[in-house]
Amino acid sequence: MIKNKKFWIVAFILPTMLIFTVIFAMPLLVVFITSFCKYTVFEQPAFIGLGNYKSLFINNSDFSSAMRNTVLWILLQTTISVAIGVIVALILQRRPFGWKFVRASYMIPNIIPTAATGLMFILLYNPEFGVVKSLYEAFGAGESVPNLFGNSSYTFLTVTSTWIFYSALNTILILSEIGAIPKEIYDSAKVDGANNLQTDIFITLPMLRNILATCVILAAMNMISQFDIIYITTKGGPGSATLNLPIYLFKISNLEMNFGLANSIGVVQIVFGLLLVFVIGKVFRIGQSNE
Repeated sequence: MIKNKKFWIVAFILPTMLIFTVIFAMPLLVVFITSFCKYTVFEQPAFIGLGNYKSLFINNSDFSSAMRNTVLWILLQTTISVAIGVIVALILQRRPFGWKFVRASYMIPNIIPTAATGLMFILLYNPEFGVVKSLYEAFGAGESVPNLFGNSSYTFLTVTSTWIFYSALNTILILSEIGAIPKEIYDSAKVDGANNLQTDIFITLPMLRNILATCVILAAMNMISQFDIIYITTKGGPGSATLNLPIYLFKISNLEMNFGLANSIGVVQIVFGLLLVFVIGKVFRIGQSNE
């Protein structure tokens, strides 16, 4: 019987492992190996050691801009966006009037494909017929309406505005975690004279540590891989004002056809992502007791 159990365990696990190896592990291995090679559309891979990484980290203004923008977006998303999700969840968990409608409607932006969201904001911010022109006219700000996606002074914040306020996933995750907190704890706090704000600060938030860490990790990973909206709205421009690691990787691989350098960018993304997950886990003490 024991041998049969082991056979069936292996039989069920093996297909998954094979799929993982073929679809994920082998391509990752190829990416890692060729990141140390000079590899273009005209040349076969030739080992050059750390040449590609030196090209990235030494006097490469585009890569520096891509890293800076990626880090800034991660910081904004893991603070402002997650904070918005927490605030909305804390409000909805008290079930005020219309809370079900708000919860459902707040999910709508997350249902819309990111490509469609990018196109929607292009129309909204259009300087000729968008909402921006109407606001300028309403407040008498002048006839010269700025191109928010085309002006380097505004474009970073404009792109950021297309996603930072959409925190419905965080809200749903936090709401589900709040629902798992025993009501007796809140009842005891109310008997001791605690108000709603005090219960949120001293009871609810400390008990949400693990799910908050999950939300922060998801937000960080989303920003590391953010591509669709940036490419549709600005393509990383003007200049390198909205360039991030995925857009830079795309340009190097598809426009310059330098696959070795592009793969080194991919390796940097992977290592950066793993490092972030590790640091966030340590900061939030994931898996440890709330006591």
